[in-house]
Amino acid sequence: MTIQRQFYLCVVTCIVSLQLHAQSPDIRVVTQKLKSTALTTELVLSGTINPLHQAELSVATEALVTKLHVDVGSQVKAGDLLLELDDVLAKQLHLGALAQVAAAQVTVKEAQRVLNEGLRLKQQKHVTQSEISLRESNLTIAKAQLEQAKADAQIAKTRLAYHKLYAPFAGVVSARWTDLGQWLSEGDQVFTLVSLDNVRLDVRLPQEQLANIENIQSVQIQPDTQPTLKIAGRIDTLVPVGDGSRSFLLRLASQQSSSALLPGTSAQAHFVFEHSKIAVVLPRDALLRNADGNYTAFIVKDGIAKRRRVTLGPAGQDGYLVEEGLEPGEQVVIRGNELLSEGSAVTITNKSSLTP
Repeated sequence: MTIQRQFYLCVVTCIVSLQLHAQSPDIRVVTQKLKSTALTTELVLSGTINPLHQAELSVATEALVTKLHVDVGSQVKAGDLLLELDDVLAKQLHLGALAQVAAAQVTVKEAQRVLNEGLRLKQQKHVTQSEISLRESNLTIAKAQLEQAKADAQIAKTRLAYHKLYAPFAGVVSARWTDLGQWLSEGDQVFTLVSLDNVRLDVRLPQEQLANIENIQSVQIQPDTQPTLKIAGRIDTLVPVGDGSRSFLLRLASQQSSSALLPGTSAQAHFVFEHSKIAVVLPRDALLRNADGNYTAFIVKDGIAKRRRVTLGPAGQDGYLVEEGLEPGEQVVIRGNELLSEGSAVTITNKSSLTP
């Protein structure tokens, strides 16, 4: 092939390439208009769901177990009868104490009668003042003995009541430590009762977030037993004492009851913080990372793509805070930006018509 023929072929190839390039369509992209908005950030913490009430129930007297009304797994309401002890002796002691009250009442009544008679006789000069004083003293002693008998009767009544154990709050019996016929001493543990309705999610809040706690916009609890479920929550308690990990105990309560919040299981707390600073937020899909580690984004102006270098701030719920490089109202490319270069001609379209 001659040099002249090679030259002609090269010229033809260049012309065809230029024509094809001139006829190539604009790159189709999806854009989003940048807006100024309050910055929101998100924090996710893991923790454990703990019952607000959990008690190791024990008996307050010594006796033999005669009846068990619940077992492991039983759900009870506050005031339900759980256990009964042999109360035969306690009943007898209570009856004896009541008899002592009755006897003391008779003694008081008689002492009062003797005193009244002495006062009548004194008016007739038949009884001395010393005798009246003695009768008054006897009445005072009789009244004191009556009060002592009443106190003893109340103690006996209380001890009799100790032979029945009632649920102090609603919950589930998670453990049983006794059985029928067992002799129990005062203070012996018999049941473990755990509240199911009143539960809290305990998480450790890093000290860096302590100053932002008043900026919390919303809290959601996500139980690990049901990862798709999110329950609205609220801050119940913040313990203002840090530990060795430089974190603070934050206790969250759910704003609605849920059977998914089981004591002893794990869950995540999703916090959304809203800050007072107003800034441009860049969608995550619009961000491109360069080989040098810097970040850029493309905006579209008059159908032409322009590359902007951006300086990012904290990540928010809707994207990244832009500290420098973009302005509100600009159209930023969120789809198709990986095909762009500085000065590319683009056609703005919607997501459904954009070819992957």
